[in-house]
Amino acid sequence: MNANDVFLLQSMIDRDQKRSAPNMAAARHQTFFVAKQLLKKLNPGHDDLLSGIVDGEKDCGVDGMYLFANSLCVRDETPLKVLGRRARLDLYILQVKNTSGFTEAPIEKLMLSLPKILVFGRDEERLAETVNSRLIEISRRFLDTYRTLDLPELRIFVVFASLKAQYLHPGVERKANELRECLSALFGAAEPSVTFLDAAAVADLSREPLRVTRKLQLAENPISTDTAGGYVAVVRLADYERFITGANGELDGTLFEANVRDYEGSTDVNKSIQETLETVDAAEDFWWLNNGVTVVASKVRPANKMLELESPQIVNGLQTSTEIYKRKPTSYRGDNRSVLIKVIEAKDNVVRDRIIRATNSQTEFGPSALRATDRVQRQIEEYLSERGLYYERRRRYYFNLGMPVERIVSIDQMGQAVLSVLVQTPHVARANPSTIFDRGVYEVVFDNKFELAMYYSCVKTLRAAADHLTIDGGIGIVEDYQYHLAMLLGMVLTGQERPTTVAIARLEEADFTTATARDLVKVIQYEYEKAHRSKRILMLDRLAKDELITEQVRDRGKEYLRGDCWVQKAAAPSGVGRGSRGKSSRPSRSRGFPNQRS
Repeated sequence: MNANDVFLLQSMIDRDQKRSAPNMAAARHQTFFVAKQLLKKLNPGHDDLLSGIVDGEKDCGVDGMYLFANSLCVRDETPLKVLGRRARLDLYILQVKNTSGFTEAPIEKLMLSLPKILVFGRDEERLAETVNSRLIEISRRFLDTYRTLDLPELRIFVVFASLKAQYLHPGVERKANELRECLSALFGAAEPSVTFLDAAAVADLSREPLRVTRKLQLAENPISTDTAGGYVAVVRLADYERFITGANGELDGTLFEANVRDYEGSTDVNKSIQETLETVDAAEDFWWLNNGVTVVASKVRPANKMLELESPQIVNGLQTSTEIYKRKPTSYRGDNRSVLIKVIEAKDNVVRDRIIRATNSQTEFGPSALRATDRVQRQIEEYLSERGLYYERRRRYYFNLGMPVERIVSIDQMGQAVLSVLVQTPHVARANPSTIFDRGVYEVVFDNKFELAMYYSCVKTLRAAADHLTIDGGIGIVEDYQYHLAMLLGMVLTGQERPTTVAIARLEEADFTTATARDLVKVIQYEYEKAHRSKRILMLDRLAKDELITEQVRDRGKEYLRGDCWVQKAAAPSGVGRGSRGKSSRPSRSRGFPNQRS
């Protein structure tokens, strides 16, 4: 590697920030950029990438931490559906430095930190003295997921990226081996790896294109329909497995509209599919005994016994596909059986949506693929686009097009906004954003009767809350305060204890003062502090996910509307720190309350 590699990489990073994240701090964007390139094959969304950034005060030398289960990014507390035995769990630990070389010090720092962070039964109150809350939360999620899954296959990837590095110090590789041994001592069954990325390596990752075109090898020439773009064919099991396997040798979740969670594990049906796959009978072909797979692509190009598919999505046949991928290697030998494939060309999004819904009419809705086809989702996308926002009802759609990150609204973020402002359950928005797809919740959040302006107002209010906290309070507290603050702002701006959809829709042009927002943040801080003292809940993220605290904050919001809240008076409530003597306009913070700035 030479100086030109460093120059070219910096140019790439500068262009990416200017195009996709002009308002993001440079150091934060560098971590975002490297994570985006490193995890590209796993196809994370922009929300996934941002959620894993932990750098800052007390980061223990970690800039990013990401957890994937069966190639799906896990970033909330929603329990994973059954993933079956030997589910794959991947933990990525990332450090990004804008330095000219790799040294031993960062590795030594991780060797001291990780045994304290990645250990069951850890004391989080003590850990919070030296580790920031975001890192504690993500590592807790990893430990909980690892403990919950049934004998998962665990892999730990530690990646050091140096954006100006041109060499690797001889002693660094020795330290890397020690770090591998450290991780193996923590998790004996894990496959730990330690990788160093210099400027040339990061640039090479960024040059790797996203796979949008795939070739499907057929056993025989396909049967085409009278309607252009429709094909029926049989595909050898081995060829189909290659089609659904990514470059890293793993099942490519990007083919399934992010529905990897929907694999149902060891059900009777899946056991039957697996038994059929493992029993090679010359008198029977696999496709005789299976319903097959439906693939939708934006363009299909036939060429003899080959179909070239542009942006393919497997919209029906997830269970079959997963069982084919999981089959035992011994069943490959002499196995010339095939699976039935229907391939449909659908250039129009509306047609594509109808196909997805029709082919899954007897299948329980997945987290996002089928919901994305709902009429209300398309209407929200159109409404927000007229206001300069890109509503990503299809995961990564606008992100892959290079639209600015701050102008992309994911379905998850929309759900969090509505749960906070309208439904007034900020604790759910913080802990379980993916529950918006659950039956009974989705119908409340996305009702066809709601004015479209209501959705825009909710997003605007949530983002305004985040902006205020970032500017006025520091990035460290945003996630743990923004949903409760958005709820209170909704109440104050509408003047209603339980804001109606009509009132929220009228907030498109509404605004609030910094003084009001500061008052409301003090209200949230007070309730957090009170719960900390009474319940000994130390971590901010646990406080933000507590339903009883939401009720208390909502009650204070009602008092604020009546002009009867303590924060509107000269002193804090009696008996609360210095405020009990009337000398402070807010309660004091206990010394043991971590990671909070105001």
